[in-house]
Amino acid sequence: MPPSSWEPTRRHIVSFLMFWLLLAVVSLFSGPALGDHEVIVAQIARQIVESGDWIVLRYLDTPFLVKPPLAPWLVAAISTKLPPDPVTGHTVSAISARVPSMIATFGTILLVHALGRSMYGRRIGAICGFVFATSFGALLYAFNATAEAVLTFFCTWAFAEFWWANASVLRSRRRWHLFRFYIALGLSMLSKGPMPLAVVCVPIAIWWWCHRASNVAVYGGLRGIGRGVKRFASDLWPRLRQALASLGLWWGIPLFMMMFLPWMWMVGRREAYFWELWEYEYLDRFEGRYPGSREGNSFYYIPIAFGFALPWALSIPHALLAPALREFRAIRKPVSYAWYWAVVSIAVMSAMSFKKPYYVLPATPALALLLGPVLDRLFITGRIRTRSARFAAYAAVAVFAIGAGICWILGGKLYTEEWTPFVRFASLAGGTGFCLASAWAAKLFVANQRPRSLALVGYTGLIGFTMAWHWVGPAAANIEAPTKIVQGLADAGVPKDAELYWAANRPDGRVLFYGNRVIRQVVDPYRLIVEKREHVTDTFELRKMVGEEICSLLEKPTPVYIVLEREDLTMLVKLLGAKAEELFSVDRGQLGIDRDDWVVSTNAPGMALARTTPKPLRGDK
Repeated sequence: MPPSSWEPTRRHIVSFLMFWLLLAVVSLFSGPALGDHEVIVAQIARQIVESGDWIVLRYLDTPFLVKPPLAPWLVAAISTKLPPDPVTGHTVSAISARVPSMIATFGTILLVHALGRSMYGRRIGAICGFVFATSFGALLYAFNATAEAVLTFFCTWAFAEFWWANASVLRSRRRWHLFRFYIALGLSMLSKGPMPLAVVCVPIAIWWWCHRASNVAVYGGLRGIGRGVKRFASDLWPRLRQALASLGLWWGIPLFMMMFLPWMWMVGRREAYFWELWEYEYLDRFEGRYPGSREGNSFYYIPIAFGFALPWALSIPHALLAPALREFRAIRKPVSYAWYWAVVSIAVMSAMSFKKPYYVLPATPALALLLGPVLDRLFITGRIRTRSARFAAYAAVAVFAIGAGICWILGGKLYTEEWTPFVRFASLAGGTGFCLASAWAAKLFVANQRPRSLALVGYTGLIGFTMAWHWVGPAAANIEAPTKIVQGLADAGVPKDAELYWAANRPDGRVLFYGNRVIRQVVDPYRLIVEKREHVTDTFELRKMVGEEICSLLEKPTPVYIVLEREDLTMLVKLLGAKAEELFSVDRGQLGIDRDDWVVSTNAPGMALARTTPKPLRGDK
């Protein structure tokens, strides 16, 4: 199968970008409601606009100091320029909360395209941008109101500026790229620090010291390994001296710190426990003493990285080997730069005991830059045997079909609440359509129409995600429970200005954001942790302190309403003798009465100020 002579024109690139933007803007006006993590950013932004306080972020009635402020700042700033929420009348709506992520993702697409073009040339640069723009990870967080897309944009910008600085011949141009590198790095810290130290600084530092030695080791055979080690040892001091002389560290580090330290200083002056809270939030997390840590789960991010790279994931193994393959020797330096960016950042995140799926998102642009040269050879320039092409194409279709079937079966088992008949049918229809499109792309590939096959795979992923976002997303969104809280309070005649406290883990801000029900926290959980972390040895003691505060609230002469998990209510009644009556409950998880149901309890007159005998829980003897 001979190579193709296809080259992307400006019209191809602009048409695709306009199509992506069109789908993105349409997707802002539909899809699922904000998730419980998204609504934190949206509600903080709403309170910024309403209070005018841009320094100390507040979520509900307590300071929210565990995350940097850039994402809520962007949402608040953009929301003032957009129409208010048509339902609640507030300035910040679900649409405006997602706009910064959409803009950041589009900016990352442009950065990946520009960086790929400078690394490999026009055609592969276009493929890199196309791969990132159509990958599942990029699309999923393009319409997510959290800080992840904004963080990914600034991390990508920092990597791009460092590459351009390193490739620049003119000293003035190199300094200008380094200046922007430190700005981008500082803004990434203001987005979600200190993660950029791990996913930007560490990969760049390792690449800076290791890429020349690894080049010797890879292409020198068995003897090359020893030569590579010697080269690395001999490079340590010269590369350090070069870094001190040419990377502008003496002025760059202060510039980098000026991006976020003023905000931290101002918050620290107003909230005395701020610095100790960050020690808990980040040092304890690093040491594995943070709640939710996943000890020993070293391979946690590998399937997630493959999932974020869909529909291009089958080429990842080839891409990871690219720096060691002779076919990519001419572009080994840029390929190794993308390799260190992807592999080292994922490895560093894997070494941390606290893990979340979205922590791997800043590595997805690097995967796109690794996949670009591989897909270029596969779909454009490579000479492939017809029999091998036929086998590979239809094997890929079979893998996609089997994977889609497994995901459909697991979806019904893992997400029982969200797996409604409509979601079941829509996901089945979407998976079938994706498999048929994959078969069509395979047919084009075998017929030596490989550029069209490449385009079809990407457009299928983009359109398929958009359709799922519009049709499956709203049905799969887990907003039923907070909606039932709002409706239950209204049905019970609880006035809007009643004291409503939340004690069921982290407050679900959607009760306030969508339902206009003001929520209070029983205590400021972060202040409590900071004040007691040196004296309290386990979470049970902290829960007991919170329980005692709940009991004191229930003793108030005025009506109080508290949302708890049923298990916590049972403990309060049995251990602390809490006096409360169950006003109503919201079923969560398994159908029927179980531990994680939400229970609204009250001391309101007329509702029997008596000790409630808890209903038996599922599994209790």
